[in-house]
Amino acid sequence: MTVASFPDVELAQLAQERLELEGIRAFVIGAQTAGVMPYLAGSTGVDVQVEPKDLERAREVLGP
Repeated sequence: MTVASFPDVELAQLAQERLELEGIRAFVIGAQTAGVMPYLAGSTGVDVQVEPKDLERAREVLGP
């Protein structure tokens, strides 16, 4: 499930690393599209996803 969306790959990867430091498996979705066609990243965003069981905790870790 998507826990957050970011305008670029770097921010999404930072969020992924933060979640993984807390023991939450996270995945960056849309990184390839943003890398190949960066003009699309602004319209579609780069998502960070976690397993449904980790969604609430992931939101706490990433904050508002």
